[in-house]
Amino acid sequence: MPRFVPRHFLTDAALALVLIVLTVGPGLVMQFLARANPDVAAEYVKKMPLPAGGPWWMFAALIVLGLLVRQQHPPLALVLTGAGVFGHLFSDTKFQLLDLALPLVLYTVAAVARNRRVSLAALVLTMLLTYATMLGGQIYVEQQDFARSGKQVLRGQVEDPSVRMAVKTGPPPVPVFSVDRLVNVGQAVTELWLLLVAAFAVGDAMRSRRAHLAAVEQRTADLAREERQRAVLAVAAERARITRELHDVVAHGISVMVVQAQGASAALDRHPDRAATALQHVITTGRTALAEMRRLLAAGRTDPAEDARLTPLPGLGAVPALIDQLRSTGMRIELHVDGVPAAVPAAVDLSAYRIVQEALTNTLKHAGPGAGAVLRLAFEPGRLRVEVADDGTGLADGADGRGNGLRGIAERVAMLGGELETGRADGGGFRLCATLPLRAREITSVQR
Repeated sequence: MPRFVPRHFLTDAALALVLIVLTVGPGLVMQFLARANPDVAAEYVKKMPLPAGGPWWMFAALIVLGLLVRQQHPPLALVLTGAGVFGHLFSDTKFQLLDLALPLVLYTVAAVARNRRVSLAALVLTMLLTYATMLGGQIYVEQQDFARSGKQVLRGQVEDPSVRMAVKTGPPPVPVFSVDRLVNVGQAVTELWLLLVAAFAVGDAMRSRRAHLAAVEQRTADLAREERQRAVLAVAAERARITRELHDVVAHGISVMVVQAQGASAALDRHPDRAATALQHVITTGRTALAEMRRLLAAGRTDPAEDARLTPLPGLGAVPALIDQLRSTGMRIELHVDGVPAAVPAAVDLSAYRIVQEALTNTLKHAGPGAGAVLRLAFEPGRLRVEVADDGTGLADGADGRGNGLRGIAERVAMLGGELETGRADGGGFRLCATLPLRAREITSVQR
């Protein structure tokens, strides 16, 4: 239900007052002129008489009440206004200015209706009732006039009993549904019908416009909400990417540094030169890890100077250097390349390097002392297969092989639409095999 607005109520009240003044005002003026100059105003008084007494004002009150509530209760307003207008049409058989309230209320009903069929049904029903009321009023008035004229004649205007009897019986009444009567009523009600159809058309157009604007506003709100959701998802994806990259860099770098530092500590007394070499590897590894961390943290900045100093992202071309770094810790690594190496998309290139880095780092941390690994890169038609198998102790009791590192690998593989297999190797140890499709589509979130 629409909320009450004082401004709308006052507007409807003023409109009702104007209609009443325009309806009864000319009759009052003619009555005043008739008293001053009866010869001049008598003819105009017949054309514009004052409204009838009590019944007319009762119907007028219904019309005014309908106008006052049309903004808050349009259906009730249509019922009240229709009852008042139908009462006027039945008693006077003519359309008055106050009856313009009916098209106005019908416009309101058509403008606020949720369904066009409802307002259209109200229009058709109003038109039918208007015609029926006008027809019934005309029949009623004719019968009243006929009865009144017969009574006047019978009171003494005709002395001949035979003539008085003929006047009493009178001519046969006109049939109710005669063609002439139906056509005359149709012509009389045409003006009001045109006003009702016009009011319905304007109100329905207003309803359609409001519905269109509401749909546009809803669509705009939905797009804004979707944009905010995409922004939140993008931020979450970027945080996950940075977290995954930092985990790979930090875990690998710290693992190598720990192993090198242990070797340096063991060789410090007997082989100072080896200890110095191991410490140099610790320094190099730490600097490399710090450089990658700075690059990852600077990737989210907007400073062009910072972006210009970013180093290229690592790929399969950096795998030999990675293997040499891990071999310096004493770890045994074998590299096998099957097929013809070909250019791969940047997303696949970076992901393959990170998968190798994480798998070899896990071997270094969890496979046990003296464990070695076999790395196999297989370039097959349409895909790249990365396999890392070690000969260590394998998974610990109760472990499911789903740590943070392996979870990050699984996310990378899923993002590229590949397949990942992890578990115990045939000869003991742990095996990881990732199959990455070589598609032309670049994964932006992986590249950055």
